[in-house]
Amino acid sequence: LLAFLGVTFLLPDVQTLYCQWGTVEVVKNVSELPYEWTNSQTTCETGEGCRETAILIKNGPQVTLLLSKGCTMEKDQEATVTEHRAGPGLSIISYTRVCRHGFFCNDLSTTDRLSGLPTATGANPECWRGQGRGTWREEDRTE
Repeated sequence: LLAFLGVTFLLPDVQTLYCQWGTVEVVKNVSELPYEWTNSQTTCETGEGCRETAILIKNGPQVTLLLSKGCTMEKDQEATVTEHRAGPGLSIISYTRVCRHGFFCNDLSTTDRLSGLPTATGANPECWRGQGRGTWREEDRTE
């Protein structure tokens, strides 16, 4: 029985994963960015991965931040930032990630990771042609 349990814990998809958990909804002045937050922890069900989602809605001098972390059965997804609408006036950006590569791998804790992203006019050919929307992976961002 102990040998079976040892083998079970070595299999990557059956190991229980520990993830950061929590939600944040806050309105800040853009001048207060980057915004940092702390999360709780949770134990996921067998086969679940860690998820994190952030939505930033900038309207003039204010930004609304909606942040969510927890467990999910969704497949792994690289960190992806999508610009749904670029200003002037109103800008909407979302960040999503699903991971299973280690405990607490959903470790986004600041909007700082979302700064320095390519602009819609320079990063994505569809945006550059005026389609008004773009998607970038975190490793595509500029410093």
